[in-house]
Amino acid sequence: MRADFFGVQKADVMPVAREKYKGVLVGNMGYSADEAEAAIAAGKLDAVAFGTAFLANPDLPARIRAKTPLNAPDSNTLYAGGAKGYTDYPTLQVA
Repeated sequence: MRADFFGVQKADVMPVAREKYKGVLVGNMGYSADEAEAAIAAGKLDAVAFGTAFLANPDLPARIRAKTPLNAPDSNTLYAGGAKGYTDYPTLQVA
């Protein structure tokens, strides 16, 4: 985890976690696709989870493969109930 929702954490805890923990290590919170790929290639992480990015981009793997821009999430609709913010984001148009 590189950040927290409350602004208490001051630094990236993943290097310390990797040093102390030798099992499968999954990072999250704020990684771009390029950062995730670099961290995995360097052995810093075994995988990266994308949470909020998936809410705004239900086609996230296709967008990453195509290197296309991501939809920005609308924080006012996250976890608010109803379809708004979950099913109304535009999908990638493949020619």
